[in-house]
Amino acid sequence: MKYTSKGPLVKGYNAMVTDQNPEMMGMDFGIYAMAAGDKANFDYAQEVVYDLLYGKVTLTWDGKSETVERKDCFHVGPIVLHVPENTAVTVECLSDKAEIAITKTANPKKFEARLLRDNDLLCANEARGKGIMNDISARLVRTFFDRSNCPETNFFIGEVVHEPGKWSSYPPHHHVEPELYYYKFLPEDGYGYGEIDDDVYKLRNNDLTGMPNGATHSQVAAPGYSMFYLWAIRLQDDKDIITTTDPQYAWCAEPDAKFFPDI
Repeated sequence: MKYTSKGPLVKGYNAMVTDQNPEMMGMDFGIYAMAAGDKANFDYAQEVVYDLLYGKVTLTWDGKSETVERKDCFHVGPIVLHVPENTAVTVECLSDKAEIAITKTANPKKFEARLLRDNDLLCANEARGKGIMNDISARLVRTFFDRSNCPETNFFIGEVVHEPGKWSSYPPHHHVEPELYYYKFLPEDGYGYGEIDDDVYKLRNNDLTGMPNGATHSQVAAPGYSMFYLWAIRLQDDKDIITTTDPQYAWCAEPDAKFFPDI
């Protein structure tokens, strides 16, 4: 599936995925866009991940309050508030604009609400793809958490930033769990392409793709434009995710793989 943005986001909540979509198997996702002075109150009967994409905001939850700022999601690491179900959260916008990605799923388990930054993440800035495939899949991966550092979660979630003209999630791979990707481009008028099995979608700023269980997927950015995407996987039962690379293309990532003009 693909959600196509209708131009700039409107102020307030921009819903993109709901738990009524069977391909996403219970995930909800949207972007809350704010202007200076706006205050929003949230209280969901779901596990929730609030990812500040950019802006300066004051977050209040569980008797705690903290003001945080993120210049943008390309150059600056994540600022993430992760809360269990029925946790009241208030967000006040202190900058001209701010955007918060909100990802939700059913989860009755109890855990401590946490505000996560670089040192709290499972992986803050992991360089992947260097030294293989002529660096054409070099990218920066930021993994917020999974069940290895938060056993109670039902999410495996994070961000990826990669350079203009390059691929990510290549060679194509698949897993039984559904996954969504939400995209930003720098500059904003950029584009890329995402493949889901044999279907290919042109991607622009604020677009979203959703991979049903078992579908292979990867993407590429146009030259001149960096591509960011937030990815979220809804983990099933108490099992860890198992990712399988498409065997037809797995050879490309071998350290001694030969490419044109050597073959």
